[in-house]
Amino acid sequence: MKLKAHLWTLGRFFALPFFGGTLLCGAVIAGGSLGNIDVWLAFIAVTFVMAGGHSFNTLLDTEWTKLDKPDPLAKMHTTDGSALGVSASKGYAAGTNVINSGVLTAREVLANALTWYALGTIFVIIVAIKVTPWILLAGALGMLITFWYSKSKFTTWSHELALASGPLLAAVMGALSTGTGEWINALLVSLPIVLIFSFAGLALDEHPDAEANLKKGVKSLPYKVWEYGFDLSTYLLFWFFLAYIVQVFYIAVDILAPLTGLTFVLLPLLIGLCVYLKGAYTKPDTFKKFALAIVVTAACYPILLLVGQVAG
Repeated sequence: MKLKAHLWTLGRFFALPFFGGTLLCGAVIAGGSLGNIDVWLAFIAVTFVMAGGHSFNTLLDTEWTKLDKPDPLAKMHTTDGSALGVSASKGYAAGTNVINSGVLTAREVLANALTWYALGTIFVIIVAIKVTPWILLAGALGMLITFWYSKSKFTTWSHELALASGPLLAAVMGALSTGTGEWINALLVSLPIVLIFSFAGLALDEHPDAEANLKKGVKSLPYKVWEYGFDLSTYLLFWFFLAYIVQVFYIAVDILAPLTGLTFVLLPLLIGLCVYLKGAYTKPDTFKKFALAIVVTAACYPILLLVGQVAG
């Protein structure tokens, strides 16, 4: 259990397509090649930094913001009664309750996070030496995001921005690793990815936790979706449609290749899953299954975007 928690659970590698995939998209958009070893060194660096940030998030939400500190006085979650006053277990991420469940101590999670960051730093330095020192700045900012993210839940607008900044920086790192000096279009192309990953994804992710976390003072928009009774499926579809509108615009202005339209095969799946999700709001197990299906489908978006861009 400990080994699995250290190597897999805490890192939440389900999100790698949104980080690593976005980095590779950024490299290709910048005129680089996937045959460039420096691009893959940057990919490894981003993977380690992502894992470290996720691991730190588990520690920070438990020991710093106290969102995942067990509350014996809290009522069971409305949408997932699996825990008292802590984050609900999701089908795609189980790292949030590693400390509460006794699998690892807080110190062990800290050691895990620092190890991922140390490994990421090694690869960031290698790319910085070989290509450009600007990679160091992007890498350092990437490591700080997790602290912003943990506190952003208590702000009105910065929660989604904090999460979105991870893939945005990954895209820039991908572009910088090519040595072409082009990074603006890479940053722009990451926008539809983060609309899906962050702006839609956070509302889905926080929905089972909203009742418990609102009592602890969170204020961000994903929680307000639950608090004000805004329909979750409708909210998700808005961001999905907006992401595709942005993509079509990028194709029209020749930032993206026409074959990136491959991503449209996912749209009917996302629409159908949102319909079924609506019927599962009060059924925790069913909600978890459809949430997992939406996450897996959404994770295919940056992959298909990359394939389409490479194929032209």
